[in-house]
Amino acid sequence: MARILIVDDHEPNRELVASLAGYLGHLVLEAADGAEALHIVCEERPELVICDLVMPVMDGYEFVRQVRNSPDIANTEIIFYTANYREEEARSLARQLGVKRIIFKPCVPEDVLEAIEASLKAEDREQTVGSVRVDDEGFEAEHTRVLTDALSRKSDELEKANRRLAALTEINLQLSGMRDAGRMLETICRDARVLVGASYCILCVNESHNSEQQVRVFLSGFSQGSEQALPCPDLYQGIPGEVLRQRSPRRISSRGSSTLSIGLPQGYPLIRSCVVSPIMSTSRVYGWVCLINRLDDNDFTEEDEWLCSSHSAMAGRVYENRSLYLQLESRARQLQLYDRAIEESSNGIVICRADKEEDNPIIYANRAFTHMTGYAHQEVMGLSPRFLLADDWAQPELDRLRHCMRFGGSARVILRNYRKDGRMFWNEVAMAAVHDETEEVSHFISVFNDVTERKRYEAALEYQANHDALTGLPNRNLLQDRLTHAISRADREGTELAVLLIDLDQFKRVNDGLGHNVGDVLIQKVATRMDNCVRDNDTVARLGGDEFMILTTGLKNENGAAQLARKILRQFKRKIAINGHEIVASASIGIAIYPRDGSDSDELFRNADAAMYRAKELGRNGMQFYSSDMNTRMRDRLSLEQSLRSAIHNRELSLWYQPKLDLASGRIYSAEALLRWHHPDRGMVSPAEFIPVAEESGLILPIGAWVIEESTRQIDQWHRADKHDVGIAINISAHQFSHGRLAEQVQQALERLAIPPERLTVEVTETAIMTHMDVTLRQLQTLRDIGVTVALDDFGTGYSSLTYLKHFPIDILKIDRSFVIDIASDAQSGAIVDTIIKLAHNLDMRVVAEGVETREQLEFLKAHGCDEIQGFLFSKPLPARGFLALLHRH
Repeated sequence: MARILIVDDHEPNRELVASLAGYLGHLVLEAADGAEALHIVCEERPELVICDLVMPVMDGYEFVRQVRNSPDIANTEIIFYTANYREEEARSLARQLGVKRIIFKPCVPEDVLEAIEASLKAEDREQTVGSVRVDDEGFEAEHTRVLTDALSRKSDELEKANRRLAALTEINLQLSGMRDAGRMLETICRDARVLVGASYCILCVNESHNSEQQVRVFLSGFSQGSEQALPCPDLYQGIPGEVLRQRSPRRISSRGSSTLSIGLPQGYPLIRSCVVSPIMSTSRVYGWVCLINRLDDNDFTEEDEWLCSSHSAMAGRVYENRSLYLQLESRARQLQLYDRAIEESSNGIVICRADKEEDNPIIYANRAFTHMTGYAHQEVMGLSPRFLLADDWAQPELDRLRHCMRFGGSARVILRNYRKDGRMFWNEVAMAAVHDETEEVSHFISVFNDVTERKRYEAALEYQANHDALTGLPNRNLLQDRLTHAISRADREGTELAVLLIDLDQFKRVNDGLGHNVGDVLIQKVATRMDNCVRDNDTVARLGGDEFMILTTGLKNENGAAQLARKILRQFKRKIAINGHEIVASASIGIAIYPRDGSDSDELFRNADAAMYRAKELGRNGMQFYSSDMNTRMRDRLSLEQSLRSAIHNRELSLWYQPKLDLASGRIYSAEALLRWHHPDRGMVSPAEFIPVAEESGLILPIGAWVIEESTRQIDQWHRADKHDVGIAINISAHQFSHGRLAEQVQQALERLAIPPERLTVEVTETAIMTHMDVTLRQLQTLRDIGVTVALDDFGTGYSSLTYLKHFPIDILKIDRSFVIDIASDAQSGAIVDTIIKLAHNLDMRVVAEGVETREQLEFLKAHGCDEIQGFLFSKPLPARGFLALLHRH
């Protein structure tokens, strides 16, 4: 292992070279400029430096010159890494500085790997450069010329940018005078292509008229005949659709190796590079602009992307202004409606004369008042509005109305008032005093609003906020409030309380197997049984899903909690009949006692949860009190999760490969990729330990993406190294299907390395398919359509429904090892395996047997027509090099 210093001011370049050097097993150091690199060379003495040329602070040439002029480090092996348009200048100065190798950007990874290995060979390194004497005067002249050329190129680039900016300004001035949206978009489409220098431009927008959507497309660069024949793109498909959803421009290139497929219909030109930008305002996204193929056949630049985005922003402003105009027009219509609504108000309006001696008599009431209260206009004239209170005078809000009548001003209150038939209604009263010309209060205007339904709704909302919709039990909010009060009461009375966390066992199987409707009924019946087990002052709450909690108070010791738990477990032994099904539910109960197991509600919840999981670990259908060692296990699990988060970045994960032997030919055509984790402190961590943690924490998504990339890379590497066309099977978690991007990730990985899709197999269990069936089946079908092989893993251990199997897009059935173990000695196991093989062959599927460890098992499988085997009898899982060696031997 050598120390290699990578010097480049562009971080992605450093990351690329660092990953390649790290792949070879070398220690990587990094620097962003020559000055930093010079310090590192003096301190660390790396065996090899890979250095960019043009950098800030100190460029690569000056860095190498100072290295050569320092006797202690003059022998340092150095490789130049620079853009190909600097080839001549780089070679000239490299000779003067004793640099023997130059890597020109862009390059393929193999060039970098070859240069590193060649530079580190013993025979090459013996040819030291210590004798090189840099001609300072000659170097300065050549160095100055190189810098001058670089400045000249930058000046040309700046002048080109200024010309483009001037053209963009002129175009914007022209567009500012246009009023027709269609003409403006057509102009933007044409000018974007001309300004950037693209061969074609497509502008696609979604116009909405009276809630109906219409997609319009504008084209530039196409012949008139071809424009009419081209189909309209789907606004939301492919890469343009992604740009639309992400609201961010995207620039992509085939890098000369092939053409791109971005989701346009057939008939559009072949794409070598493109820029796609969203057309959007601050609040809405309307469409996208797509520039295709630069006229000079180069890739689009960052500046091109900026210009395209500027035009997209212009189109967004067009639509935003149009939208604002429509909003103003709508607002004017609304104001007219508001005027009419005021004239025909449905609120009761009452006017009283400010006269204390006559008790502020009513002089006007509108028709809405009569409709609201039942009192006719003539019945209320001359009366005080207080008659609406009946005998209900004990309302605090009345003081605010009295203050308004005494001192003027205004007030808004909600009162209990009574209709003519005696029915109560909630009346929101807005009262305002009216002053005459002498500033004396002359009248009071009151607006009545019947808010009875709103009050009922608020009461319903309060109930919903504190109760579970399915069971009617208190929810977590109400439980938290009651537990807080119960803790205070227990402290005052010197008693104990307990929380029992109850989680149904295997509830997911009921939901998946019998449907969510049956699952909901089961939850309701279980809730009723638990509610019947507790005292009136206890609380049964549903926390969500299949999880409940019981709060029981006034305990002298833990026996009361234990008796309640046993009572609940006895209830679970009784069968529950639902839609013709008799279900025997069971539960795991965790118990935490206050104050022994926690000083507040959060700690009690957490410790009861730990106890419940301990009950599940011990076989389910039981209860466990909290103990401190449970916290230790939870901390260990959190520590493992934190270590797993950095495992990919730290290159601690690897893939091992278990060969699959084709029984007909005796050859190895594929292998199953198995994930391994070498922890720096714990050593090898079992997949059975870290895979569940990855799935529960969501880390399975980045890990799964890494497995896809690493597997395809390994397929490509084996093919390049020895022309071995070996396929790899990867295991897919249910979480990867639910994420919805699995098929896209696989397709991108295959296309990136031009790997035939049939060399990749995805293995999925029946349980994973059933977890999110619709989403999973769509993605499996997509994978199969592009040529990827699909295998059903652990067949026979899940649902094993022939109806499902008929409709699954499956190419391979894998027989679980539990059936293979005793097939040679147990007739039933043998019959099951024989049936699975015949069933698969009748459905045109291949069969792979897992866990083959004995010669007897192998002979049985051969005799019954099994296609492939894997297991320790043939080979254990091997690292990549070991697997390649096995291929050479076999």
